Amino acid sequence: MSVTRRVSAAARRWWPQGCAVVLGLCAGLLYTALTDRVYTAQAYVVVVADAPSSIEQTTKFAQAFTKIATQPAIVAAALRPGLAAHTVGELQRTVRVSGSPDAPMISLAASAPDAAQAATQANALAQSLITYAGARATDTGVRIANLSQAVAPEEPSGPDPLINLTVGAAAGLLLGGLFYLVTPPTRPGRDKSATRDEPAARARERSRKRPVGA
Repeated sequence: MSVTRRVSAAARRWWPQGCAVVLGLCAGLLYTALTDRVYTAQAYVVVVADAPSSIEQTTKFAQAFTKIATQPAIVAAALRPGLAAHTVGELQRTVRVSGSPDAPMISLAASAPDAAQAATQANALAQSLITYAGARATDTGVRIANLSQAVAPEEPSGPDPLINLTVGAAAGLLLGGLFYLVTPPTRPGRDKSATRDEPAARARERSRKRPVGA
């Protein structure tokens, strides 16, 4: 079989899967173009002790404050005019709080359609957590200090075109595979007429090889 015929046979066999991958890539591009941009800004605070203390103790307090940073009372105190989030629930859905396992540091990340609003929300929640810890410093013996304020990011954090294209291509590949499971492609080989003639051809071959007079 010539190279041209082989390429043509492969194209006829695999064109549904190729089309499915192309459609998946187009869907990823369309999703990226239609999805609103999201910006994420991060603020950092650190737990400090009023009296000499070990880093293990302040780290444990940092982990405790990390768990309660998105409680309604703290989030409500962070709400103010000008924020992209107008309710406690909206602000809770747009912030992520994480702590370090070996340092008394807390990261507060906030997302918003506008870069400046994302930074404002992260700083507002950080200040609310600082105020909350300061009001209880007499009982806990620790306070929270501002380590780094959030700044407006220059680039959006989402949507990610590469991820969307990868997901779209993978979905197309999966659909193409399902298509072949339902309708398996015809395997190249001898045609049916040749297959039907095989028994007769083998019989003629045996008769030619049979000794004369047998």
